[in-house]
Amino acid sequence: MTTPNELVPMIIPTVMIPLTLVSVGVSVVASFIAALFGIELKMEGPKKLLEVLLKPKVLASAFMLNAVIMGGIYCWKWWNNYPRLISTIESQMNERSVESEVNYLDRATVLTDFQSLKATQQFPSTLKQVWRLDTGAGSFRAATITSGRVFTGNRNGIINEVDFESGKVIRTFYTGTMVSPELTIWQNSLYVGEGVHDTHHARVYRFDLKSGKLLGSYQTLGHTEGQAVIGSFEGENTLFVVAGADSLHAVDPLTMKLKWKSNPGHTDAGVLVDDRGSVFLGTGREKHDDKKYKSYATALHFKTGEVIWKKELPASSWMRPVILDENVCFVSGEVYFPTERGHLLCFDRKTGAHTAAVNASNPLVGTPKVLDKSILYTSLKGEVCRFDIGSRSNLWCFDTKMKDSSFAGASYDPRYHVVLYPSVNDGLYVLDADSGKLLLNWKPAASEGKWKKTVADVAVTENHWVISDYENSIRAVKPLLVLKTAQEK
Repeated sequence: MTTPNELVPMIIPTVMIPLTLVSVGVSVVASFIAALFGIELKMEGPKKLLEVLLKPKVLASAFMLNAVIMGGIYCWKWWNNYPRLISTIESQMNERSVESEVNYLDRATVLTDFQSLKATQQFPSTLKQVWRLDTGAGSFRAATITSGRVFTGNRNGIINEVDFESGKVIRTFYTGTMVSPELTIWQNSLYVGEGVHDTHHARVYRFDLKSGKLLGSYQTLGHTEGQAVIGSFEGENTLFVVAGADSLHAVDPLTMKLKWKSNPGHTDAGVLVDDRGSVFLGTGREKHDDKKYKSYATALHFKTGEVIWKKELPASSWMRPVILDENVCFVSGEVYFPTERGHLLCFDRKTGAHTAAVNASNPLVGTPKVLDKSILYTSLKGEVCRFDIGSRSNLWCFDTKMKDSSFAGASYDPRYHVVLYPSVNDGLYVLDADSGKLLLNWKPAASEGKWKKTVADVAVTENHWVISDYENSIRAVKPLLVLKTAQEK
């Protein structure tokens, strides 16, 4: 066994080397600073070096230099996370604006409630890609489709309006900052938020779909990455803007002026408005603090923002809740902190009393969907489940065994009674809605453009499925029945 005394000769040279390097480095810096003030620094040992470094002029200079450097870094970060100037956006839109004669049907919120038709058609054997568009930068959320047009925002702050049949870009809109939420269309206006978690003073913009020009905007102190939802109650229309730590803003959708503001917590998910005048939203834990902030499921009054009820959640809720009969249900799970659990929790929408729950092995971060008396939910690691509210249990779960993380939720196509889940890197999964059985794992052919990182829901239309990836493309596909030859049969 080696004794402490035997270690001493080996330790001393090892320690002296870095100390010598540090001493030389400090001497060089000290000499430079001293020279700035006309002080001649001689090799008089550590004492003289310390005396020079502790001179008031040197200390003041070092402090001021440090303040300037730190201030510069702070200003650069502040400006880098600030959205584009309104003047820049107006200038861009004056150049891009193109008039349209289309009458755009409202898409005031995300469609999350489906009634099963029990498959009016047999699911075909494969998919056919109808068109693919390179948008220059990918999308974080699903495309919004209405009146024969596809709207998709990308990471470069560009919104493309695409002809649904041809896949050709009709015109573009500009924010300059990443378009992170799904888009809202109401009374021929396009509403869009912006930013990522570190963005501050983000806005929600209102573009006129008839003229193509910017009509107005509403600015917050936070980021507006959750969908700006328009809700109606007793003849009153309100645009609900979620702004992270700046929480929830109720805004007039025509004038873009504030009606009221409520701060139940850090809010990134779009709200849900019911027919009784309740506004439901979930909150999450702040990115840089996993202890100070808590997560809540909250019900607010539509006209005043007053809290009707507020219940603590076991983890952050980053997605819009859903309503199933008298239940309002929230998915929860952490993204910024290590965790191995996710939760689906339901409450009585009038009283806030707990009604049902199910735990998952990974955080739940995809937008849930209602299918009949059940809820489709997805986990961060690609598990897709169908939860039955009556039995308080899962009807089935399908694990894609995905290694990467995804925020995509499951979608539903009533024509074939199938559930659609886009994996990050392994193509599109098509599941039987009753059993969860895998029907197809589709990947495009090499000639159709490689399947790239995908984290957005599939947008389902009457005849097509529209898939947006996070890299640079949006594609439309449709189920295709491949007839077998007599020999194959």
